[in-house]
Parts: sequence; structure tokens; C-alpha cells
Amino acid sequence: MTYIKGIFILLFLSLIFNIKGQQIIGTNLVQNPSFEEYYSCPCNEGELFKCKYWWGFSTDFFNICSPFLCPASYPSNFAGFQYAHSGTAYAGAIIYDYTWRRYRESIKTKLNDSLNINKRYCANFYISLSEFSYTRIPNSYILLDTIGMLFTKDSIKDTVLPIINSGIKVQNDIFNIDTVSWFKMSFNFLSNGGEKYLAIGNFEDIINWPIGTQGLTYVYIDDVSVCECSFKFNLGNDTTLCDGETLQLKVNMPNATYIWQDGSTDSTYKVTQVGIYWVKAYFADYNITTYDTINIMYKDCEDTLVIPNIFTPNGDNINDYFVIKNIEYWNINLQVFNRWGVIVYEDNNYKNNWDGKYKGNPLADGTYFYIIKTKGKDSGNEKEYKGSLMIMR
Repeated sequence: MTYIKGIFILLFLSLIFNIKGQQIIGTNLVQNPSFEEYYSCPCNEGELFKCKYWWGFSTDFFNICSPFLCPASYPSNFAGFQYAHSGTAYAGAIIYDYTWRRYRESIKTKLNDSLNINKRYCANFYISLSEFSYTRIPNSYILLDTIGMLFTKDSIKDTVLPIINSGIKVQNDIFNIDTVSWFKMSFNFLSNGGEKYLAIGNFEDIINWPIGTQGLTYVYIDDVSVCECSFKFNLGNDTTLCDGETLQLKVNMPNATYIWQDGSTDSTYKVTQVGIYWVKAYFADYNITTYDTINIMYKDCEDTLVIPNIFTPNGDNINDYFVIKNIEYWNINLQVFNRWGVIVYEDNNYKNNWDGKYKGNPLADGTYFYIIKTKGKDSGNEKEYKGSLMIMR
């Protein structure tokens, strides 16, 4: 039996693994997230209830439909001057007033669906400091230290009293915002399950307010979103490469920064040797880090394909089929010709199942010729082999 050399691997042949990830996979559960829809146009302070799906004790609704110079007009209103982050409407609230009974307001809504148990959610909204925020020093604005979201299973009581000790609370600091720009507040959390109501405000037990300073913090709020989200990605299954091959790992996660096991920070990594490779993806908006690992091995892939030059399909269960050894590593296209060039067998996905027949009838003993085209299942390498084989019964 003649042993035919197998596939010769080209040095530095490059494979590419496109690592697929997912981020923000759910739809926004907040109804009327940018406050554009309304039951009727606001004309005074404290009329957020006129905005569809939103309410909140003494909280405000500003919309371009309001009459000019009305307290709730847009973009100029009693609280200042601001264009919406998107559209032509937004909400407003005093999230803390030191001068009057430690007063707080929060805007509230009912989500389109309840949160699922132990699922991760990503939440965002935008705020801008209004000119209504003040201290007794002219043109000196005062900033409350935090603003956040509260998720509850039941609708919370709509009063001036602060809502502090119920539901899921997520909060961020709001230092260094101003009356010109919009600033994104981003959160992520695991749900307990069943939460369907959302409030936006300040829910801290302790307020860090400058000693001896009177005033309040009032913010505009726009573009609220709550989505089930995922930051998972997969480097793929542990892989064995042929000597000389390289593997290009590529991670594609929006708004992420990366660090690989050797400290490199690109979104791609070229594998050239045996080892365990890992990458961490960091999402600054949500302060989340995820990672995955892959184990890469190498092997000598030469001489793995062994093609016989004779087989004996006589029904004795010994060498009755044309068997190519190590075929499991390759996709095989096989053509067999007689001496006149007529194709007597063809299979584009050969599985070692040819028994020496043509159209159901045994071929005569003699010499035949084959063309074998292979493609590596792992590497994708392609190679063509030509040779002769003998059928002998």
C-alpha cells in the first residue's frame, strides 16, 4: 500500500474567529421615554400628569405645545431655558430643597412589562441643571450629590415625603453638570423580579448639603430607558491548530475597551503559539467587566490524510470499501474515473462509503484514477490530490 502525503500547511496561514457579543438586547420598557406624548398641553407648574404615562407630586412637564410665555412653555420656562435632549419636551423636578422641610420630588411611571427575576437591566436617562437651582449667592448653583432610579413592584405613594427604603435603588453622582448641556446617567442592576414601577429622583438616606447654605437643586429630565441587557461574548471553543497556522481573535462589543492576557488593548489578537488566551471587556457607562478564555493547542498536520492504492470489494467484510484514513479532519470531494476518463463514482462529501460499484453494478477489476479535493474542517486549507487505485476482487 502506498501512503500519500497529506495536506502541507502553509506557514502563517491566518484564521479569523469573529467573536460575537451582545449588548442591550431588550426593548425599552419605558413608555413615552422622551415625554413627547401628552393628554393635554401643560400650562402651569406641577402638571407632569398631563404627560402620557408619567406623574409625580408637583413635578413639571414642558412641551412646545404650551402657550408662549406660559410657565410650562418650551424652551423658555419658569425653571430656565433649555432645548430637549431629543424632540421638543421634557420633565422637571426639584430633587432636593434644603429650604423647605428637606423637600424632594420624583417623576414616576409604570413600565411596559415587569422585570424578570435575576436578569440584568441597563437603564439611562439624561439630565440638565436648570437655572431654577440656586443658592442665596447670585449666579451660584448648588448641586445635590446624587440622582437615581427606584424600581418597585407596587406603585409608590405620591407625596412630598422622600422614598428611600423600598425596591431596587441605583444612583450616580451628579457633580459638575451645568445649565447648558445634557448629561447621561447610566446604571445596571440585577432585578429581584416583578418590579413594574419606576421613579427618578434622589433616594439617599443622608444628603450631603453644604453646611449653612440654603437653596435647591432642580433638574430637567429627558430620554429615559430601561432595557434587559447582556455584555456576554464568547472567544469560541478550545481549538487545535496545525503547526504554522495563526489565529486572529476579534472581539466586537460596542462601547467597550479591552485588555488581553499580555496587556495589549486592541479589539483583535493574533495567536501564534500554544497557550490559554483571555480578554476582558470593560463598559465604562455601566461599570461592567466581562471576560472569556480560549485554550489553543498545536499539532503536526502533515501526513494525516492516508489514501490507499488498492481495495478488494468482494463482500468478505475485509477492505470492501475505499477507506481514506483520518478523513475526519477534512471535507472530501472524490471523483473516480476509468481509463477512458468516464466518471464512475463521485461524492462531494465522501464518508468512506464507496464499495467499487457504478450505477449499482460492480466495476471490473483493474486500475482506476481519482481526483480528491480536500478542505480542512478547522483551518479551511484546500488541497487537490491525483492518483491511481486498483480494484481487485
